Amino acid sequence: MNHNEQVGTPFAEDCHAIILAGGSGTRLWPLSRNLLPKQLLVLGGTSTLLQQTVGRVLEVFPPDHIWVVTNEEHVFEVRKQVTALDKNLEGQVLSEPLGRNTLPAIMLGLDKVVEANPKALAAVFPSDHLIRNGKAWINDLARASEMAARKRFVTFGVQPDKPETGYGYIALGEPVADNAFAVDGFVEKPDFLTADRFLREGTHLWNSGMFLFSAKHFLTQVARCEPVLWSWWMARDEVPLVQGYRDIPDISVDYGVVEKIDNITVVKAGFEWDDLGSWEAMYRLGDKDADGNVIQGDVLAMNCRNCLLISEGGKLAVSGLEDMIMVQTRDATLACPMSRVQTVRDVVAALKAQGSRLVESHPTVYRPWGNYTVLEEGPQYKIKRIQVSPGACLSSQMHHHRSEHWVVVDGTAEVEVNNQALILVENQSVDIPKASQHRLANPGKVPLNIIEIQSGPYLEEDDIVRFDDVYGRAQK
Repeated sequence: MNHNEQVGTPFAEDCHAIILAGGSGTRLWPLSRNLLPKQLLVLGGTSTLLQQTVGRVLEVFPPDHIWVVTNEEHVFEVRKQVTALDKNLEGQVLSEPLGRNTLPAIMLGLDKVVEANPKALAAVFPSDHLIRNGKAWINDLARASEMAARKRFVTFGVQPDKPETGYGYIALGEPVADNAFAVDGFVEKPDFLTADRFLREGTHLWNSGMFLFSAKHFLTQVARCEPVLWSWWMARDEVPLVQGYRDIPDISVDYGVVEKIDNITVVKAGFEWDDLGSWEAMYRLGDKDADGNVIQGDVLAMNCRNCLLISEGGKLAVSGLEDMIMVQTRDATLACPMSRVQTVRDVVAALKAQGSRLVESHPTVYRPWGNYTVLEEGPQYKIKRIQVSPGACLSSQMHHHRSEHWVVVDGTAEVEVNNQALILVENQSVDIPKASQHRLANPGKVPLNIIEIQSGPYLEEDDIVRFDDVYGRAQK
């Protein structure tokens, strides 16, 4: 059965899906961070938000019609997560060299779409939204494709059930079909009084961030609205799109194109939707105990009511709290009244201004070969636990400013230091002098765990020169 038959109502033309898997999810800090944002996390259930999105899209589109756009930092984790669902998706992950917002990311995906079929339709889906009632979603998608085939730009709006200040809104115009309307305009994150008026009057829908359009028609609008991006796009046969990424505008699809074009239709969603964009959403959707608390992890809650309490870093003991959010990881704790949940992004901005690494990563950082966890650090030293997956190897590399000492905890390590090869097993160790070329690999069938002790005047991750790397990260 092909993907057109799967949806019941056939698409008017060949259709591809572009899944946007970038973004940092700052409003869910400290669980969501730049190196492991919310779309790559399991936030309830057994699969990540990205995997839920890809699984839903696979019900409609074949793997070779699905394109997942992410950035260089996340590409290996994204590839790992999507290939766990379908191995045919391995070559469908596209990498941005740096974040440039949603419009350039969509155009990266469109490059592959129009290469396959210049007359194709394209559907754009964020990777971090929660959708229930998949049959209604598929039906709405099929209806939208029929309108998009007639050169209408189609977006999907959700009926508000509360005055939400964290979402964008779509103003409804005249009906154009059953549960489909012309768009009179867009409102970006209104204040509470405006959002409350929208709810009472029923004149606006939440903007879901999902779109469906003719690729050719969309690119015509990019040429008209964003000439700099259009020049970048037109030169792609001579210069690959990713090479010019640093020189193009950082611009959203809403601001760059959607808000500037006519002939837009909004389909009123028949499915349940939430963008999981805040801790309030996590509380609202979570399973509550008799006191209205949502509790995850090692938490002792005494006389607490209507709270979200999460611990991923030791015992969290709380007493006498009401309408509060407390989220604890191994290296950070967030405490915030439920009514002030939108200020979490301000907390992240303040930490970033201080140069805090708490915005960038968790103590455990995932790499294509495995992961490492920072156990302790201080002036001129850092201690890590490194886990290398079976059959994996790190790049051949050197460091200008630090020496390292490796101790094998369990597994078998294959080590090269300045072209000298050796095999290490449990309790054996090796010194890696500063400025020496070295490599670590796991030739075994079980994970390799080592303790790494770094010493030197500069211990950051950018003190690395790669000579050879199976993951394509070596310096050119």
